[in-house]
This record gives sequence, structure tokens and C-alpha cells, in this order.
Amino acid sequence: MESSSRSMSIRKFEYLKHRLLEYVDRDVYLLASSMFLRRVVQGFLQIVRTIYLALIGFDPIAIGFITGVGFAISMLESALFGLLSDRYGRKLFIAMGGLMSSIRLLLYAVSRDFWVLVIAQGIGALGEGVGAGQPVVSGYIADKVEDRVKRTHIFSLIAVTNALASTIGSLLAVMPAYFEDVLGLSKADAHIPLFWVGFVLSAISLILVSFLREYRRIPERSVKQIIPPISTLREIAVYSLVRATDGLAMSFISSLAPLYFYLRFSIGSEDLAPIYAVARFLPIPLYLTAPIIVKKLGYVKPLIAIRAVSGLSALCIAFSSSFELASLSLVSYMVLIEIGMPVRQAFATEIAGISTVGSLIGISNSIRTMVRSAAPIVTGYLFQLSFFDLPFAIGSSLLLLNALQFHIFYSRKGDRI
Repeated sequence: MESSSRSMSIRKFEYLKHRLLEYVDRDVYLLASSMFLRRVVQGFLQIVRTIYLALIGFDPIAIGFITGVGFAISMLESALFGLLSDRYGRKLFIAMGGLMSSIRLLLYAVSRDFWVLVIAQGIGALGEGVGAGQPVVSGYIADKVEDRVKRTHIFSLIAVTNALASTIGSLLAVMPAYFEDVLGLSKADAHIPLFWVGFVLSAISLILVSFLREYRRIPERSVKQIIPPISTLREIAVYSLVRATDGLAMSFISSLAPLYFYLRFSIGSEDLAPIYAVARFLPIPLYLTAPIIVKKLGYVKPLIAIRAVSGLSALCIAFSSSFELASLSLVSYMVLIEIGMPVRQAFATEIAGISTVGSLIGISNSIRTMVRSAAPIVTGYLFQLSFFDLPFAIGSSLLLLNALQFHIFYSRKGDRI
């Protein structure tokens, strides 16, 4: 009986391994590995950054401003990198993103000056396009894989590796507490070694990108031909509106969430680390079902359901009276957002031609980040006034509106999407 059970477990493991590594080649390995390292860094930065800024003396408004500047600068990254990668290829701009991420970590490690940190956040924002839904990465995958199911599978694979990386990164957020105890550093100084670790990981990810092959066929065309046709511009406008709404919603909910727990419940990064790790690990098995869901239901129905339920989860954060309830609601919200990511990423490559997918995602992401850049500043101001619940209630309402937008704009297009 024990031998039979072991054999069944091995077969299940082999099946999952086959499902996960199907359609994977050298370049997908390199891309996923590079993104993995940068996601590890983002995993701990998302938790420790706002708490670190509070520890070195900045108030919630200043912290919101620093965070908002990063979002505003990333608006330029999405549009500029997306448009130029359609014209000049993807690899160069993936590499530039890695370089910017490395510089941001270096500045965080060597300075506490407010304006240096503002500049660091702005530079780092140029390198935060490491997800499969970012314009350059999405363009690279779209150039490489034409079949929609295979492409969704690649997006799912990268979502799995990103989730694993984010889980590891979240757990690394406990390291400042370790450095504080072992090295005898202050709470603020204990974050510096972690920034140096992030710098090294970002540098290694940049080296991996240098070995990628370029799949983009760079066309010979005039400057006027760079501008997409009217039909594509129309799709970009609609998709940008939809993405702007979900971006603003998520920014209200998650941009200063660690600071929310720190201020309201006196919870540090070492307490938040396992919560974020669990939230990023739980979606991994569900990523493997994304191609099946797309094949049976299309893209739109799952996206509508995910946006609606995640909005309700965010509302639960607003009305939670204890750390336990708030953290459970946060995990629910994060898991729902994560499991919808590969579906939404593949969906974006379907609503415009392959030749303009970088432009579609780049422009829509730029508008999205322009809108969401205001949310951390507003959230910081509301935190300063002790209105801790209001940003989550606003974000919840916007996610419900986003579900309605998907229904209005895309549900009537049938099997095509």
C-alpha cells in the first residue's frame, strides 16, 4: 500500500512537472530566471520599504509622496519602453529595466536623504516592469509564441515562478529583525544589508538577460508607420480605461498596506513576512489551471468574477477590527488578484495584433500608472488623519466598477476573446 501511494505521488509530480515545463526552452528559462531574481527583490521591498521609511522619520504623507513618484515615473517606462520595443526589439529594454532596479537598491543602501530616496524610487520605477504583463515582457512572449493556449501556458509558468520568487522575497522581509539581533543594529540600520542583497540579485538578473535571443523582427518603416491604426487605437483607449480603474483600485488597497498594518496594529515586517509569503504561494497550483479555464470559458468571464470577489475581500479589510481578520482578508484579496494575472496577461495579447502588443500594454500601463500615482499620496494623507479604512473602501468600490467595465466592453465579443 505504501509503495502504491509513493508511486502515485511520483506520477502526480511527473505530470505537474510536464505541465509546468511544456513549451519551455532556453530563452524561457533565461527570462523566467531573470524575472525570478527581480521578483525576489520586489517581494521584500513591497513589505519593508514603507516601514523602513517610517523608521527613519518620514510621516505617511512623505511616504505616500515617495511611493507616488515611483508610480508616476513608471508611467513613462510603460509607454516609452512598450512603444520603442515594438520598433527596436525587446531585449534591450528588458536589460535597461534590470539596470535601473540595481541602481535603485544601491541608492537605498547608501542614503537616507529624502530627495535621494525620491530619485531612487523614480529610477527603480523604470525597472519594475518585470512581470509577464509588462509591455516588453509580454511583447517578447507574444513574439515567441503565436498559439493562444501555448502563450497562456507560458504566462502561467512565469506566474508560477514569480509567485515562488515573491514568496521567497516575502520571507526575506524577516531579515532586518535577524540583523538587528545578530549584528546589534538599530531597527532602521538593520534594513541596509537587505538592500545590498537586493542589489546583488538585481545585478545577476541583468547578466541573465544578456544571453536572451531576440525574436522581434524589426521592420523597416517610417516614423508615421510607428503610429498604430485607428482600430488598434480604439482598443488601446478602451483597454486603458479598464486598466486605469483596476490600477487605481489596487493602488488604494496595496501601495501602503504594510504601513497600514504598522500604524494601526503596530505590526512590523517580520510579522507581515509570513502573511505575504502565504498569499503569494497559495495561487501557484491554480496557475496551472489558467490554460484550461481560458480554453473553456474564454478570458472575460473569469476576469469579471475575480475582480468582483477581490473587491469584496478588500472591503473586508476596511471593516476588520483585528489584525487576524485584516490579514486573512488581505491574503484572500492578494490570492484572487494573483490567480487572475496570467489570464489577464494573455487576454491583453489577444485584443491587439502581435505587431502592436507592446504599444497596447505600454500605453495602457502608462495611463494606469498615471492614475494610480495619486493614490499613495491620498492614502498617506488619509492615514495621517487616522482614516485607515477609507482607502480600502475606495479600492473595493473601484474593483467592483472594474468588473462591470469588463462586462460592458468585452462580454459581447463572444468566443474571439
